[in-house]
Amino acid sequence: MEMAEFALRKAVRGDVPAIVRLCRETIPEVYGPIIPAEALHPWVEGDAVTALVEEQWPRMTVAVAAGGAGIEGVDGVDEGDEGGVVGVAATFEDAVDLLWVHPHRHGRGIGTALLDRAEEEMREEGHRTGRLCCFTENLGAMSFYMARGWKVAADGVNEETGAPETRMVKSLLD
Repeated sequence: MEMAEFALRKAVRGDVPAIVRLCRETIPEVYGPIIPAEALHPWVEGDAVTALVEEQWPRMTVAVAAGGAGIEGVDGVDEGDEGGVVGVAATFEDAVDLLWVHPHRHGRGIGTALLDRAEEEMREEGHRTGRLCCFTENLGAMSFYMARGWKVAADGVNEETGAPETRMVKSLLD
């Protein structure tokens, strides 16, 4: 029997440094080609990620590499690391607020598991429809969401970065 490569659990306070590290390693690789460097700088070098994680960690679900599934605050997301936080998602009311998976872990089902959990949380809170925003030029994420039943609802511009974004919706009743 094959052991799961990761486990999902609610984030704990001790996860904050590992989540910040995950974000700082993921954001430039995923958003670097999409968002101007000056808009990315506060997220990579500044305090924006730390402030976001400090505010949102109580609403986060983390994906932890198999070796650290039950360990609070396990640090590290390197490819060979068997105990690190390798993905994170958070919801707010009827929205997927964020969903990030370390680029070295893409294609392993982590994002799908995190998205499924986020949809389940929204459904449990009584929401019939979920929503999210995705940078339009993030083609990998756009196809990921559409393959999982999310539909384009509107196009717009992200206020913070000026980059085009796509607003998506999904019925949570299916």
